[in-house]
Amino acid sequence: MAKKSEKPIPQRLEEALSELEQIVEKMESPDLALEESMELFERGHKLSLVCEERLQEADRKVQILLKKTDRPSSAEDFEKKNFLEDSGENF
Repeated sequence: MAKKSEKPIPQRLEEALSELEQIVEKMESPDLALEESMELFERGHKLSLVCEERLQEADRKVQILLKKTDRPSSAEDFEKKNFLEDSGENF
């Protein structure tokens, strides 16, 4: 259950990632109490979910943009397109 004093989970990737890095640093301390470690782990897990969600959103947007353009969507497509343009052949 969330504590009343717990600050909200940031929803921006950069903020969530920054806080997640701070948590990792704290958890590397050998003097950290088990209870505090568990609290940090729980918050870190929530932050990692935010990061994953934001990255998936960005990936979906990139995929949509690639579909809307006539540009190659992969290195293989790029090479094939350049080969066809250079050779004058159409496949």
